Amino acid sequence: MSHEELLELLTQARTVLERYMFEEDGETIRDDVAEICRAITDALPDESRVAVKKVELERERGRSAA
Repeated sequence: MSHEELLELLTQARTVLERYMFEEDGETIRDDVAEICRAITDALPDESRVAVKKVELERERGRSAA
């Protein structure tokens, strides 16, 4: 699996787990599921935490090949 596919899988897993975070009464939070969701969130890259730069190389025309 590629890196992007793994990130998508983690995102989908977190979405599914969120549905089970609350007990049937709707008020009690399941700590085990909440802990897993938090761990997935921490593992996923966050654009505000990591600035990704696109770098392109350019040739200098003035340099000789020697």
